[in-house]
Amino acid sequence: MAEIRAVVSHPSKQGNMYRVPMGAAVSGIPTRFLTGFYYKPGHFPFTMLALLPKDRHRRIEEKLERRRLAEMDPSLVVQVSGPLPELCYGWFKDYRIGNAIHDRLVVRWLARHVGAESRGIFHGFQESCARSLSCARGRGLTAMLESTLPPSTMPLVAAEYRRLGVPWPGPSQPSAELLAELPRADFHIAQSAFAERSLIEHGVEPGRIFRMPLGVDAARFRPAEGPRPPGPFRALFAGHMSVRKGVHHLLAGWQAAALKEAELVFVGVPKDKYILDLVARQPSGIRYLGFVPNARLHETYQSADVFVFPSLAEGGVYVIYEALACGLPCIVSANAGSAVRDGIEGFVVPVGDSAAIADRLRRLAEDEGLRRRMSTAARIRGQSFAWPEFYRRIGLMYREAVGREGRAGAGPVDMFER
Repeated sequence: MAEIRAVVSHPSKQGNMYRVPMGAAVSGIPTRFLTGFYYKPGHFPFTMLALLPKDRHRRIEEKLERRRLAEMDPSLVVQVSGPLPELCYGWFKDYRIGNAIHDRLVVRWLARHVGAESRGIFHGFQESCARSLSCARGRGLTAMLESTLPPSTMPLVAAEYRRLGVPWPGPSQPSAELLAELPRADFHIAQSAFAERSLIEHGVEPGRIFRMPLGVDAARFRPAEGPRPPGPFRALFAGHMSVRKGVHHLLAGWQAAALKEAELVFVGVPKDKYILDLVARQPSGIRYLGFVPNARLHETYQSADVFVFPSLAEGGVYVIYEALACGLPCIVSANAGSAVRDGIEGFVVPVGDSAAIADRLRRLAEDEGLRRRMSTAARIRGQSFAWPEFYRRIGLMYREAVGREGRAGAGPVDMFER
């Protein structure tokens, strides 16, 4: 195959977003990453930090370090929209304006830097690339759209609020921006089986979908050294504490399990009034750690026995990959758990089934042998999603997509098994 290029576009920092262009570059594909604000030490205006007092310089630099991937060549990064998207997020409290600005500036960049009849990939992300998808296709690139929050999410969440009898302040349908993007992509990237099903429900041909797993730092997220210190059986949840994440189902399942000498630990803070009120009524045996910096999150996993994440709807879930890499058996919902195989690394339960959550918690609390077997399997599974494997899969996916020349395949391509 002739040499291809990759253009990855995302307006801001989200999760481990920087790993995507890194993966393309590591796979030997000439890459440009079009983004907003990105920290480049040694480049203006960041060199001006040296003029600040040492303590302030250090504090600012610590924050800026989160806005780059140290091992990625900074020459790959083009700050096409600079701080504009994030300033708009703050000023207007609406991501759509900032994303639209980024999208328009990416179109200008493509028109200037990508010749007609080029060969390669344009990889855009949900709700930030409608115009640039069309422009990239017009210049010969294969356009790929990654859905980070599947289009079925908002209808499911709105329906759950109605079931609870609680007003839902958000939208009950997919955004107009996402619906405009779906038909403009040659191929779609789904981070999970649920995302794949959701795309198909919204008119995407199955043969135009690549199911691409997320990745994890398996060197940092690993089981603790030595035996676990004595203590109660500990179940852990990490993430935004909201209805969408199924926190109310977890609390109901925990009460129903009625475990002795056990505690449920939450990392995160309540994100809506319903969950806040529910949390306030909970009995003892539940501990809330609040926000835990990512740099220390692995220690929290290492202190737990199982991880529970019964979300209503997810694209991909980094915390599940992190828990697996730390060797935690996982109890996850069917809409959150593509990385977990039922009965192997943990249990996959139906969405909203608190009785199933209670049953699996009891089984893992009472059967130490089962817990050990699943812990070993979880660590092995987590290692299969380590960043080097993620990078390899990115390269494989891009080359296969270009090789199809926009034609749909016989069915979805599962990069989990590549």
